[in-house]
Amino acid sequence: MNKLIIAAALTAALGFTGCASTPSKPLTFEQLGRYAATPLNAQSYRISFQARPNMSYGTAEEITLVKAAQTTLHNGFQYFKVMDDPSNRSQKPPRQAVIYPDPMPYPYGYYRRHPGFWPGPFYDVPQVVTLDPTQVSYSITCYKDRAKAPQDAFDARLILQSLGAKYGLDSQGNPLPVAAEPTTK
Repeated sequence: MNKLIIAAALTAALGFTGCASTPSKPLTFEQLGRYAATPLNAQSYRISFQARPNMSYGTAEEITLVKAAQTTLHNGFQYFKVMDDPSNRSQKPPRQAVIYPDPMPYPYGYYRRHPGFWPGPFYDVPQVVTLDPTQVSYSITCYKDRAKAPQDAFDARLILQSLGAKYGLDSQGNPLPVAAEPTTK
């Protein structure tokens, strides 16, 4: 009887653990947030990105740079320069707030003084949450060849070769093919 109860408890624990540890599929580049690439003239574009919740400002800037490189290549250019316009200088990281956990339910003081009470290691640790969605925008000017591009211009192909695979893009800015999931019988 004891072995049957232990086996049932072990099976239930393994079943719950198996469901909880199943990884989700990673997001594609287009699912990371909302993008906009607005043409300003024949060789200038405004690249905007609004991130999903809980994405850091640095990651959002990196993704916007990758989107700028992708837009540059898809419009027949190879180099681009991020313009230092007032809209870029005024961008600030999103506002954050510190949240403290709720106190323990009644009787909080009794449990605090009780010698057998041991709170979790992260019970009183405050959490930092982001209040605003992360938004990044760049105005870029594109160039076809290196001779006409400024010295500090980015090479779009080099950016996509180094960072593109991290976000599921090939060196031309196209989505990488998704591997089929193995089937189990």
